Amino acid sequence: MLGSRVDAALTDNFLVRGHRAHLRLAGHSGEPPAIHELLEGVGRLSNAPEHRVEVKFDKRTQKLVMRVIPHTADIIMPDGSKACKITIDEKDALQLPKIIQRKRKQHGVPLLSPEDLQKEIKRFKESTKTVENPALHFERSYSFAFVRHAMIKIAYELAFLWLGEEYIDDPSAEKLRNAVCANDPSSTDKLSAHVTNAEGFAAFKLWPANETEHLAYAIVVDDGIGIAVRVFNIHASFVWVTKKPKRFLSEKNANQRLRFIRMNAVEKKKQDIPMIDELRRIALEMAAPIFSADVR
Repeated sequence: MLGSRVDAALTDNFLVRGHRAHLRLAGHSGEPPAIHELLEGVGRLSNAPEHRVEVKFDKRTQKLVMRVIPHTADIIMPDGSKACKITIDEKDALQLPKIIQRKRKQHGVPLLSPEDLQKEIKRFKESTKTVENPALHFERSYSFAFVRHAMIKIAYELAFLWLGEEYIDDPSAEKLRNAVCANDPSSTDKLSAHVTNAEGFAAFKLWPANETEHLAYAIVVDDGIGIAVRVFNIHASFVWVTKKPKRFLSEKNANQRLRFIRMNAVEKKKQDIPMIDELRRIALEMAAPIFSADVR
């Protein structure tokens, strides 16, 4: 349940999936998503929306292939007579005899003789129109309903990893666990958690955006322990995982339980160090220009 509803909401939402396609990052299937996925489906000609167009990716040619979906419409001719307008793709020309005869049968009109049918098909083909560089309109809908659950779940898992097995019995842990497991998009709304776009998120202002990296760290703040998570440069969150820091931290174990993780998804590299070491690195990096100026 967590895999299909919660985890997939993060790994397979169109923002992350498109980013994975860009970086060629495979999932459980062993194959990375394809850029063309967003362009496949059924759209409409922008200048003639009554015509639907199917777009598929041809693995053999490695190109997108378009096909007008057959369409029929009853019309009134200038002389007042009734007729049926048929629109098909040139690729479906062999289906035209069946379509014509079927429509005549549906309207109670006698079927055409083989000779007359061939004449009708010839007349039809003579009216073929070619649309160069057609503009297509696609409608897409995407749900981010459980992305918040997925980001909070990562923080919960890191809290268990860093704070130890006793974290399971923490009141905050129980609230996080119950909310994440609930099949309700609003179940996490009242949690002490902030989930947003990664760009400009204050919790990561010390770390420049990097399209290949995931970051996470734990820190004591507001009489609690919070865990910040950034997935690529797309999603970010800060979750208060416990309101009882003294239960889990002491002078001896603080460096082991307040951690910093940097994972490079492309290079498959991982850095797992005490948060204090990462802050020290940043401080030295920021102070380097000052020391250089003093030397000169």
